[in-house]
Amino acid sequence: MKYHLLLKEMDAPTNQEKNMMDGPDPQAPLEDEAVKWDYTNREQTLYTGAAVVGLNLLVIVLVVLDRTIPAVHSFITGKPM
Repeated sequence: MKYHLLLKEMDAPTNQEKNMMDGPDPQAPLEDEAVKWDYTNREQTLYTGAAVVGLNLLVIVLVVLDRTIPAVHSFITGKPM
């Protein structure tokens, strides 16, 4: 008889396990709710990305021209190659 009572006590879930099985408390504050911090729209993102890519391409072209054409190098730096 004592053995059966011991098994029932071991199988009974603890209070913490019961709370986990019941799900979140509806009265508790929502900590996992996503906070809306991104106020950009698709159009702004597209223009910003295009500007970044365009400026990167401009820098690449200027560096290539600076390294290969002496007149461009003189124009940019003010010194002969």
